[in-house]
Amino acid sequence: MTRHILAAACIAVAALAAASSAHASTDREKERLAFYERHAGSPVDDMPFWRLVRYEAFGDEAVAVWTGVNTVWLIKVRPPCVELPWAKAIALTSNGQHRVSTKFDHVLAGRDRCMIGSIQPIDYKALRAEEKAQTAREKAAAR
Repeated sequence: MTRHILAAACIAVAALAAASSAHASTDREKERLAFYERHAGSPVDDMPFWRLVRYEAFGDEAVAVWTGVNTVWLIKVRPPCVELPWAKAIALTSNGQHRVSTKFDHVLAGRDRCMIGSIQPIDYKALRAEEKAQTAREKAAAR
């Protein structure tokens, strides 16, 4: 009997730990999304797209995509886009004119084909400056 209670307690602790770590990840993604939104310009109908350099997903609702070294776009997708947070890679559909549009194109994540809700340019230099200032403040506080 005590073995069953101990096993149940271990399962409960593991479930709580998994739930709290998933929640922390979600909170971090929301913080990162808010950070990028602070540096986002007005929504645009489309963006130039030749190649995807890298990306950062913010949960199942948005992704930042780098199309150049300092060229970043915030793309918000319409739900559902459940595979976006766990996708090992993403792709963007694009018309023959090397443009990604909010009207016709999608973010491909796993088996999901996520409709684009909005596209916003990111002021990447300002974003990086704020990141560097934050890192400097954290280092100074740690001393």
